[in-house]
This record gives sequence, structure tokens and C-alpha cells, in this order.
Amino acid sequence: MTSNINVAPLRRSAVYKTAELIIATGPRTLESLFVAVDFGVKSSRAEKLRLAFEANWLVQDKDGQIDVTDFARNHIAAQTPKMQYIGEITPAQYRPNIYASQGLSKKNIPNRRGQRNDIPAWSVREIGSSQTKA
Repeated sequence: MTSNINVAPLRRSAVYKTAELIIATGPRTLESLFVAVDFGVKSSRAEKLRLAFEANWLVQDKDGQIDVTDFARNHIAAQTPKMQYIGEITPAQYRPNIYASQGLSKKNIPNRRGQRNDIPAWSVREIGSSQTKA
């Protein structure tokens, strides 16, 4: 007794990967499917394909090649991610306290007490002087 019910397999299963491959490249023969997709041990391949046919996921066309059903095409099309604009992909960072943040190097964090008043004159560079000596 066979029942045609619409059941979607898991995304990581061989049948789901087979359906994605068929949608991308077109109907294939059994041999080329077994080469392209890892169905596991040889003894379980027939059982997995039988379950895919019963679940109304795969179908054999008039040429003898394996194709996906309209249900599978619609299901995979609904699962594809939508386009995201750039602000949605990487949100701006939120740093309420720069002193507590681990994202900044300690050398770039300003001194909490402010700039020193007792800086020796010999350590102050003239404005416009280069840091590298030629």
C-alpha cells in the first residue's frame, strides 16, 4: 500500500541534497545521482529512494530519469534566504563604555585622569615633525 503524502525531508539528508541538485542541473539518472550525492551504504540507497518517492518528493519521468515534484520545487524555493541589505547583515557595534570594552587595545584607551601636567619639555615633539628619522 503506497500513500502519496507530502513530506519534506531534513535539509542535511541525501534526498534533500538530491532535490537541490536536480533543481540546479535538471533531471538525472540513478547512476549519476549516486555519483553526485552520498546516499550512504549501498544497501540503504534503494530504501531511501523508495521513501522519497512515497513522500512525493522525487518522481521518475517518462525518459526514466529522476526529477523532483512541484511540491519539492515549491518547498525548496520557499526555503531559500531572502536578499538582505548591508545594514541588516552587519549591525553597528554598541559600546556603552569604552573602558570596559574588550574590542579596543589598551594603548588606544585614553587615560581616565586626563592628560598629565608634568610632561617634560624634552619629550614633546614639535608640530609637524616626523616620527621616523631618515
